[in-house]
Amino acid sequence: MPKLFSDPIWQKPKTVFALQPQTPAGPIDAVIVGGGIMGLSTALHAARQGLAVQVLEAGAIGEGASGLNGGQVIPGLKYDPEWLVEHFGKERGEALVNFAASTADAVFDLIGDEKLAVPFTRNGWIQAAHTETALTAAANRDRQWR
Repeated sequence: MPKLFSDPIWQKPKTVFALQPQTPAGPIDAVIVGGGIMGLSTALHAARQGLAVQVLEAGAIGEGASGLNGGQVIPGLKYDPEWLVEHFGKERGEALVNFAASTADAVFDLIGDEKLAVPFTRNGWIQAAHTETALTAAANRDRQWR
């Protein structure tokens, strides 16, 4: 049966390593199901808080969508800042905007804090616009996030 996903680009050339299932040495405070970005992030933050954590993953760590995402770090939400403030009010809307704006910092801080050997370039992102309407929307989005 073919694999559900292709090999992640970050594993080319192939890195060979094997994780052996381990039996916990003591009581577990939290069991995390899934060894993707969210599961591993949750496990890391729980462990930093002193919890004993066990990650359960049916396949290889990062095998699914987490390993196939292309490596972009794009902060933001589906909705732009003005929409968020209009729909959630000034205080909550601005809190959402500030949170979204800080998400890339969280990723790059984690790389630095954990001393991960992850090459990266932090210099913006591309917003494709295939029509005049899309170009206007992209310019408006740029103005709001700036």
